Amino acid sequence: MKTVSAVEARKGLGHLLNLVALKRETIVIERSGKKMAVLKAYDDEPNKKEPALHEGRLNLLDLTGLGGEIWADVDVDDYLRQERAQWT
Repeated sequence: MKTVSAVEARKGLGHLLNLVALKRETIVIERSGKKMAVLKAYDDEPNKKEPALHEGRLNLLDLTGLGGEIWADVDVDDYLRQERAQWT
């Protein structure tokens, strides 16, 4: 993410628009050292799925709590004893 001053943004708006539109960069505009605005590409196809960084990989953090209702009524110790008995 590139950061530019408000003066630089005003002087080089065309260049910044090219960076944003063509290279899909995000530009932060500051005034007096404070972040004031963000310039980023307009997504004209919001439903278009962009390829994920790790496409095809399962993110286990997304599964947190999934299936909890299945195990709610199960005695875990009893279940483990039954499973272990099958392997001995």
